[in-house]
Amino acid sequence: MTRLNQIKTIIDSSPRYEATQLNFGEHDSFVQRQADTPGTLLRIRPYKENNGIADGAGVLQSVHDVTTNFRGKNTSDHHSFEVWFDEGKIKFYMHAATEAAADKFRRRVGNNYANSEVFPVEEGYAFPVIHSDEHVAGAWLEMEKIPYYPIRHHNSEGFETDPYGEITSEMLSLDESTVVTQVVFRPAKQSWTDGDRFKHNSVDELAHALRQGTSVGWLNPRTRPPSEKDKQAAKTIEQQRGQQAFHVNIRVLAISSEQAEAEARARGVAGMFRKYYNAITEQGLDDNPVWHRRERKRATQLRQFVQRMCDREWIDRHMIMTVDELAGVAHIPNAEIETPNIDWRYTRRGDRAPADLGQYEQSTSSSASTEHNVTNRGHDGV
Repeated sequence: MTRLNQIKTIIDSSPRYEATQLNFGEHDSFVQRQADTPGTLLRIRPYKENNGIADGAGVLQSVHDVTTNFRGKNTSDHHSFEVWFDEGKIKFYMHAATEAAADKFRRRVGNNYANSEVFPVEEGYAFPVIHSDEHVAGAWLEMEKIPYYPIRHHNSEGFETDPYGEITSEMLSLDESTVVTQVVFRPAKQSWTDGDRFKHNSVDELAHALRQGTSVGWLNPRTRPPSEKDKQAAKTIEQQRGQQAFHVNIRVLAISSEQAEAEARARGVAGMFRKYYNAITEQGLDDNPVWHRRERKRATQLRQFVQRMCDREWIDRHMIMTVDELAGVAHIPNAEIETPNIDWRYTRRGDRAPADLGQYEQSTSSSASTEHNVTNRGHDGV
């Protein structure tokens, strides 16, 4: 093999966004019906006047319920927060593992996001329909470093603008296309910063090591004194101790009849999560496309990826985020973001719809309890 062919093989083997059509056997579409899905899917229509990320942190704090078995193993339920671009609109959902959790989410979201509308999706589909002639592309988001290094959040160096502004703008696609971001979260035990059972690899040990300087050189190793950035990072890491946190999965999915559009939306949306990069700790989120160089295996992996999203499955990918970190990637936005086509609620509770809203607001307010995002899509499912 020539050097050029070796380089080409390496490049061709690197994960990349390559949208693929999926075969659903005797069916011509993939359908996830609400009646066949465990848990409860909640639709959220937010009122624009809210505190955005700060309110999101309040919701997460109120649902941080850790359960363990007699051996101390974490047996907590996992839930999800999702943003869909579907049928030309940006929509917000939460999926609760149990009815009791759904009831708690409804109350907590209602209390923190005043005048927003939260209701269960009782009929129709629990996930956007995927047709066999559509192309699918997806990605996982991964942390660049171990979770003790926090990503950027509203109580650290803060955001000049809500990152959701650019994420939701990047989700906008062709009206017949669909884009989904999904954040699955599960409460972590309070001991998540303690390291192993012998107290090794804890946040305290990591912070101490940063203050001792860095070993550099190979033939002539020496210790470089800690920089101001190292000291800042050590202080930031120490502040993680005792914080409520969640185990997290983040997924991005794009579906379109146009292959290039599905690839562009998946790549673009996943790339926008780099806005959470923390310059002090050098922690960020990297995207990892669902890919294989062989089309058949790529299709198999993408079908499994889609199924996991439909099932709201949590997998241990060694991502842990504090309440403030998670609120940044899973919250209801407010009027600060200017993305068009967001499914806002325009009236306060008890208010009458303004005359200039016309038939749209009258129809959505009267059918909110049974409305679902894809009732006009799909065929008999699998």
